[in-house]
Amino acid sequence: MYKTRPQTIITAMLLAVLVVATLQGCLSSRGDSDADGSGVISGQFRAAANLQILASNGSSEVAIPVDGEGRFSARVAGGRYNLHMQASDGTVTLIRRDVQVDNNMTVTILDTDIVPIPQVTSVAVPLVYSTSAIIEWETDIESDGYVEFGNNELYGYSSYATTELKKRHRIQLYNLLAATTYHFRVVASRYNLESARSISRNFTFTTEP
Repeated sequence: MYKTRPQTIITAMLLAVLVVATLQGCLSSRGDSDADGSGVISGQFRAAANLQILASNGSSEVAIPVDGEGRFSARVAGGRYNLHMQASDGTVTLIRRDVQVDNNMTVTILDTDIVPIPQVTSVAVPLVYSTSAIIEWETDIESDGYVEFGNNELYGYSSYATTELKKRHRIQLYNLLAATTYHFRVVASRYNLESARSISRNFTFTTEP
């Protein structure tokens, strides 16, 4: 009768342990890949010529190309994103803000999600006094915003914010110095978000003596 040698048994046991450990390692690696927290951002737009989607989470930005039929898709790391659409002329439009991407989640973006960034179309200073001035401005779409002002183009001060979404705005600046030239610019936004704002050019006015 054939007898198995102790050395053969030990070798077989070691091989079995090695196979089990290898299988466990493979399963663990696959599980980690599935649970890495990444997800997919995808969608489709009708106006698709020369567009790309910019997905920004504050620390990084991912550019997602849009094909000729308006479709786009990309896997991104988990987190909260602001999504913008950038046209070939550089124009950036906010699509959706605070998009949460979780493990194996697919977020679909459609035309109905597009929210344009407001643009300042006109600025006026209808009334100027010795210690105050009234600033008026209009935007192409309903917006909120505020005025940055100071003695030079570094500004340094800002007015209170208008939180109501509207096209025509009026703000009065107080505690100004008499007979002084002030520089100012208008910051227009949606919901006071930096990701959905535009800034006008520099303007000036001089207070009364």
